[in-house]
Amino acid sequence: MNRIFLAFSFRPENDRLVRDIDRVIRSHGLVPVTGEILGGQGLSQEVQARIRQCDALVAVFTRELQIQGQDTWLPTQWVSDEYASARARNQLAIAIVEDGVQTNGAFAQHERINLNRPAAPEAFIRLSETLGYWRAEAGRSLEIRLLPQEAATFASSENARCEYRLVPPNGGVPSEWTKARPARKPGGVFLIVQGVKTDQSIEVKLLEGNNPKWTSLESPQWVHVELASVQ
Repeated sequence: MNRIFLAFSFRPENDRLVRDIDRVIRSHGLVPVTGEILGGQGLSQEVQARIRQCDALVAVFTRELQIQGQDTWLPTQWVSDEYASARARNQLAIAIVEDGVQTNGAFAQHERINLNRPAAPEAFIRLSETLGYWRAEAGRSLEIRLLPQEAATFASSENARCEYRLVPPNGGVPSEWTKARPARKPGGVFLIVQGVKTDQSIEVKLLEGNNPKWTSLESPQWVHVELASVQ
């Protein structure tokens, strides 16, 4: 997980709130992406593309238009559209909803973070917890060097299919086998493995057609460190 789309209303009274949310996102090592340079226009193809390219979306529903005769407000329409767009694609998304804001539509009942501006830090803590959970569940990307050299040479050939699966600790059920892309880099041939959690082991196999040619044991994510004597 790397990029978070931040959907919000471009109004001066929201500047500080948005800056604080931006800081929370960056504190997790994530990159906030917005539609700011587009001037907060409707859900254009460019905005849609930006949302699709992100790993998740945070939508900030603030007071935009008061409903006549009620102590209730409607949010900015494009924020609602951006949130609905992400939900419809099954992207990770969370709504931060200011007190008094009415949210409707197919996704109104999803988990949300309530925002009371005088007590905004509580909402920021909830957001931070959500981002931390997302990152832990998403895992990380690893590069695995293939050995011996004969197996690495085969992996980089046109006839090879490289697959891996992730194995949880304590006898948990392994993931499904997933195709991986071999990459020639200085130092050897590497597999790019996605979504690895810190406690998982990795198993690799190289196939020719449907026939396994090379297989590995379940390998933990320890780092090989070679020491040299100083005597």
